[in-house]
Amino acid sequence: MIVAGCQKPSEVPVSSPSSSSTPISSLHPRVLNRPHSVAILPLENMSRHSHLSWLGRGLQEMLVSDLAQWPQFEVVSRDALGSVLREQWLQQRGFSSVENPVGPGQLQGVRYLIQGRIYLQQDTLSVDLQIVDVETGVVVSSVNAQGVESDIPGLEQDLVTHLIGVFDPSLDGLSPSMVDQNSEGQKLNFRGDSGYDKNGRHGISSKINASSMVYPTDVFLSLEKLTYERREAYRLAETIWDEGCVVEMGQPLYRVLHLLFDPAKSVPVMAIPFSLFFSPHRISNIFEQAKKSGTDSGGNVDSVGFRTTLDEGSGAQSLFIEHFQTPRRVFIRALNEKQDVLAIFSDWGWRTEGKFSMRGNQGVSVPMWPNPFVTGVVRFPVDWVEREGHHVTFDSVVVPVPDEQVLVMLEPIEEFQEEEIPISHLVETEDLLQKLERLIKSNWAPAITEGLPMRGYLPGNKRTAVGVVHVQEGKIRDIHFQHWPEDPFFLESLQDLQIKLKEACLVCQNSGQVISHLPNSVKAFRLQLTLVKDIYALHLGSQSH
Repeated sequence: MIVAGCQKPSEVPVSSPSSSSTPISSLHPRVLNRPHSVAILPLENMSRHSHLSWLGRGLQEMLVSDLAQWPQFEVVSRDALGSVLREQWLQQRGFSSVENPVGPGQLQGVRYLIQGRIYLQQDTLSVDLQIVDVETGVVVSSVNAQGVESDIPGLEQDLVTHLIGVFDPSLDGLSPSMVDQNSEGQKLNFRGDSGYDKNGRHGISSKINASSMVYPTDVFLSLEKLTYERREAYRLAETIWDEGCVVEMGQPLYRVLHLLFDPAKSVPVMAIPFSLFFSPHRISNIFEQAKKSGTDSGGNVDSVGFRTTLDEGSGAQSLFIEHFQTPRRVFIRALNEKQDVLAIFSDWGWRTEGKFSMRGNQGVSVPMWPNPFVTGVVRFPVDWVEREGHHVTFDSVVVPVPDEQVLVMLEPIEEFQEEEIPISHLVETEDLLQKLERLIKSNWAPAITEGLPMRGYLPGNKRTAVGVVHVQEGKIRDIHFQHWPEDPFFLESLQDLQIKLKEACLVCQNSGQVISHLPNSVKAFRLQLTLVKDIYALHLGSQSH
């Protein structure tokens, strides 16, 4: 059986910049004093979604690039800013040893500092920016933009438009839609220069050609073009993941899963071997379609991956790489006749990290057909996927890693006497505790799976097992569990962990021998293992498209 193509659980509509954001009025409704020299800090990701972490740097770089095109701005690069901010931080904490302190207003001639935070609530991505006068430390204005995650370039363009309106209120309300008012003789006449200041620090600034007038609509037109190129780059990365791969699935095999924790209970399981490939033919077609978009989007495919032809100056290439490298998980889904999702399965290791590498700025090395990108065996309890009178099909999705995690908690169990505990004993116990925690976390690999009817994993819910670990002479002598949830694959992961760690050495020398001076006493640790699964993000029970 062959299932062609990787799909997304759902499509999120792309909103236009004019409707995706709302500016916040200035905290100080006055014209900001010149010079309009600004520095932009990396934004803070205030959401619990780790896949948005790249936006901190990503949005900063786009804002630096776009504001540098505005003739009235002088924008300091991230590299030039870093050393000054680091020195100020040390001075404030009394750690600096420099004779000439760096004052708040000495940020390479910077008058205003732009800092911000990123939030995500349901499907709405929100960015708040604050403009700080570095001489006084006062927040003089703030702006906000909101949009959908699938249109980050549009959201960034809104932020630039609002910032320009703050620094020059006469332009408030001007948008790229007004560029048709620009006459033929009013041409773009600015340039963004990348160079070094008198101290040898790298910076980005915009310079005005005094021989002719620069019209605001020209800059907005340029920003609109940059946004379009970035949107195409973002869409290209998404399309390669959605349409550039092929899944091959074998014939179902039936097995019985025996649970050692409950020998009287066994679970019939359907097992299906599968392989996921990147298709050179599909990716070539994607590049051909991208070239028709009117931008520099596109690329070429070779035997070890592909190369893109995106514009690096606009930030499109960086945006493509960041989005393509976002950690993703491969899920196999069981669907009914109405294409409702009945069940999902993903082995813990079916993630994309480490599966590809970069070749320079534009080349990506990925396994191409016939070499599989991910391979394994899908397993569903039979009662999840075989129901009388119903026909079940299977497909695959590759999605940004949901908010999933494994948690390992350990604490020593000992009956201490009233006399003082030797410091060496406490240090030894703490050292064992840390090594044991790392070892368990690196070896516990529970599958991410669920089916209808729901087996107890509702959005945000956790499932926990509690047990005891015994360590003697630096080796794990025994792990046994006293409480566990009724989930066959969760229980299987506990059994696998017991087998992997039995007699595992925590403090061995290079030869594999236990360090000789360790005492013979048995140390007991209470162990709590928790799996958090984000079932809501997988649209279980909803249609697959």
